[in-house]
Amino acid sequence: MDVETNKRNVRRVFEEAFTQGRLEVVDECIAADGIDRHDFEPGQDFRGHMKQVITMLRSALPDLTMTVADLVGEGDRVAARVLLRGTHTGAPLLAVEAGGRAVEVEQFHFMQCNDAGQGRVHWANVGLAELLAQLTGDPSPVG
Repeated sequence: MDVETNKRNVRRVFEEAFTQGRLEVVDECIAADGIDRHDFEPGQDFRGHMKQVITMLRSALPDLTMTVADLVGEGDRVAARVLLRGTHTGAPLLAVEAGGRAVEVEQFHFMQCNDAGQGRVHWANVGLAELLAQLTGDPSPVG
């Protein structure tokens, strides 16, 4: 396995799939048998979940950017610190109607890759409580 290929594919998911809306990148960079193990529904179809999240975020935050701030790889693992930024001017998000608020949330993703460099298992802290607080303008802790 090639660490640089793993890192390149993880970066592509954020920069091309999320930021540019290129959903085909998910199929290129995520294994067909991949598993998503973060907050939403552990064990669900990784590719399908990823495309659903991208579509949801891009419809709510039309100017969405996902910037890879740090990317570290070793063996078959890649860790990424990602900054989600956007303005809530589109569809409702997390049951909150668009209010034009700018959001910026720091996320942490950890990916185990297969021999082809595709994401096979994903763990994450996506900052849902922080995102919800920014969408509503409520600075109190959520969750």
